[in-house]
Amino acid sequence: MRNLALHRQEVSCLDKRHFGKPRRRSSHRACKPITRRAPCLGFPNGSGFKQDLETMLDMANSLRHDPEKPVFHVMPRHGWINDPNGPVFYEGKYHVFYQHIINGCEWDFGIVWGHAASSDLVHWEHMPPALLPTPGGADADGCFSGCCIVDEDGTPIILYTGVRLRSNPECGPLPPAECDLNLPFVETQLAAVPEGDPTLAMWSKREEPVLPMPPPDMPLVGWRDPFIFEIKGKQGNGREWGMLMGSGLKGQGGAIMIYRSESLYGGWRFDGMLCEADNTETGAMWECPLLLELTQTQANPKASAQATGGIQSIHDSHTQLPTPTGKPASFREARNQGGQTDKAVESEPGNFQEMFGQIEPQPIASTSGKAAGGVSLLSRQISDLSVVSQDSGSGSAQQPAAQQQRQQPRQHTHFLCISPDAPTNPVLYWLGAFDHQNTKFILEGAKGPLKLDLGDILYAPNLMIDGKGRHILWGWLQERRKVGSYDYAGCLSVPRLLHLRGDRLIQEPVPEVSNLRRGQCWKTRHLSIQEEEMTPLEGLRGSSLDIEVVLDRGDASAAGLLFQGWDAAGEGSAAIVYDWERSVLEAIYEAPPQDMGATQDPNAEEGDGLRRVGGPVEADSGDVHMRILLDHSCVEVYLGTGEVLSTRIYRGHPPEDADAGISFVSYGGTANVKKCSAWAVKSIWKRDFQPHEQASVFETIYEPVTAVMPMGSPVAA
Repeated sequence: MRNLALHRQEVSCLDKRHFGKPRRRSSHRACKPITRRAPCLGFPNGSGFKQDLETMLDMANSLRHDPEKPVFHVMPRHGWINDPNGPVFYEGKYHVFYQHIINGCEWDFGIVWGHAASSDLVHWEHMPPALLPTPGGADADGCFSGCCIVDEDGTPIILYTGVRLRSNPECGPLPPAECDLNLPFVETQLAAVPEGDPTLAMWSKREEPVLPMPPPDMPLVGWRDPFIFEIKGKQGNGREWGMLMGSGLKGQGGAIMIYRSESLYGGWRFDGMLCEADNTETGAMWECPLLLELTQTQANPKASAQATGGIQSIHDSHTQLPTPTGKPASFREARNQGGQTDKAVESEPGNFQEMFGQIEPQPIASTSGKAAGGVSLLSRQISDLSVVSQDSGSGSAQQPAAQQQRQQPRQHTHFLCISPDAPTNPVLYWLGAFDHQNTKFILEGAKGPLKLDLGDILYAPNLMIDGKGRHILWGWLQERRKVGSYDYAGCLSVPRLLHLRGDRLIQEPVPEVSNLRRGQCWKTRHLSIQEEEMTPLEGLRGSSLDIEVVLDRGDASAAGLLFQGWDAAGEGSAAIVYDWERSVLEAIYEAPPQDMGATQDPNAEEGDGLRRVGGPVEADSGDVHMRILLDHSCVEVYLGTGEVLSTRIYRGHPPEDADAGISFVSYGGTANVKKCSAWAVKSIWKRDFQPHEQASVFETIYEPVTAVMPMGSPVAA
């Protein structure tokens, strides 16, 4: 995923209003990569106690200077983070890699693979970077996104996109014209394997590329972000590997390519365009493609409550990408709703048009578009599906309506996800049918495109199947503030479970997240929230909280929680509100309390002027079950219906002895809080990984970054 080159994180600040008083990313031969050992990371000589103490002091000092920094979301100690890469479960541990700029808080070339590991999804440790650019190699200017898969012999292997700038004189000749995409950089698919270490701390790059260049004479706009899965052979005999590749066709729209091989290390055969849009309504370039066969779960309220930590299902239905006003959403509208302006991608150095001039951000349709081809499936255990006859075309449109209805629950078992064009756009997914004999995902008749997250900060997700057979997803959660004095930018979402309930995607935090709760539970029940009045959660303290609430509508039109800002110079306050009249979950920023719940006219050309981030939820008029994970500036809201809204609320420095600064709010009438429980949440971080070889952090992290960058690279000294 590299359209980040287009997008520097600059977001205009909004009006500085508050809710009352404060309460608180040639030759046809690719350059030969150099086998290289990742450097070690550790502290100088010292006991485990000393390392623990240093970690705690470092965290405390960081929070003292920046109270917006998350503590229970995976992120590097400092520097830039974007796409999660290659999550894998190996030898009893969860490993998550991620795109990382070590010595800066903006995306740039020279990006590495950061690494964090956990034995329980609760306690995490920072690991040495897994991949660094190799001077003069095919990844001299960046180790872009990819995946990690465990081979049949039990060996993990990373497959990733390496890039070298055309302007870099040390990286050899360019590809032949028929394979040259004429991007500012050359993309090559590479591999790395661990050095026999079960901690996966050290990796060696394979000398020969997995795929040196794209197929010839294809009008591709990109060729990156490999994703590996296992499929049944076309004749039904045996298994083989498949590789998805994010791409797009010039002037046509996004596409996903597929390769097949019996070996992860080579012999890959291009097997066609498995999913190919015939317009640009869903983007010109589909980055970070994901494919998965999802597990069905019964709509059992008790089971649902247990899976979500007490949140029960409301209604099993979905809608397709209207804006909060009910009109079709476009990328432009999505950017504006998310606090982004068109100027953010127009003329800045390293922006979209400069790096990807032949691609333009395109509007996204609110209904599933007509498409040709299909996609393949990610699944370790691909079920034998009834295959759609080739005589019936690429979809089921020619079948009788009754037959389509009978087949629909069976069709919507596979999850296809893409990140279109740039991180200012929403991540999209479809639920549909996979034809494993013809390696096609039937877009016609699939349900979608739908927004994976209703918020404005999630992009480029990745997923894994763990030792328990669970489907777990991580996404990149962006910042929504200008680069400033802070020494970090971005984090990953909490790990999310994915499954189906009927033909509906359900996302929820993994149950292990609840193990981060600490201290006593704050509770309240049967609380009436009067119209346009703030009812504080008295006695609740902290900036990292896990809140579960059940709201009864009463005679109100909307209700939710208000998070008050502390800093008059920041964006400040925001409310998480469910609007029953519009069936919308929103985060609403910087407005007087009495205006936030105002019902908008669906036919109005303009809204109320407030910054609103959210989307539709077809719930009934009854109870709304929310779980809100507040981690300083990072907010993830999970509904019992399976939707998620992720956003940022920058509240500033709280006064000494301040409470949590959270209140219930209601609009258009009185709402009722049936019950609300809240817990403080502890940090996920253990002491840093301690390698056998002791070395200085700065010697092992910062020095190699400048050493591996060749002349002509933007980050070269």
